[in-house]
Amino acid sequence: MSDLPFNPESSHELVPRPAVTVDALRAAVVRLDPAQTVVFDRELSEVNSPASSDLPLRTFLTRWAVWVERYRVPATAARIRELEVAMGAAKTDEEARAVAIEMSELLHKVSADLPLP
Repeated sequence: MSDLPFNPESSHELVPRPAVTVDALRAAVVRLDPAQTVVFDRELSEVNSPASSDLPLRTFLTRWAVWVERYRVPATAARIRELEVAMGAAKTDEEARAVAIEMSELLHKVSADLPLP
């Protein structure tokens, strides 16, 4: 992990923050990682099954809004990847806890202002 403070504003946005709607999120996913549209579409079709209710749609929208938020700023995505690697390399519980705390704080920071359903 870097000793420098992480600044999510240090990089430009690849896409503007989309509205938390199926169409806007899908458009953002297409621009950020076209391969993920297969997952997006599969999960959407599961949500749209006859057995679904409003809760699964809200869960789906929240999940994908956070996903887009993680990847729309390259510096944020890079730091998250670094933390994931650091978690896998942690040799002690203390190291793992420190990484988990930083990851939690970062994810909270990038998703705190999302207008979630």
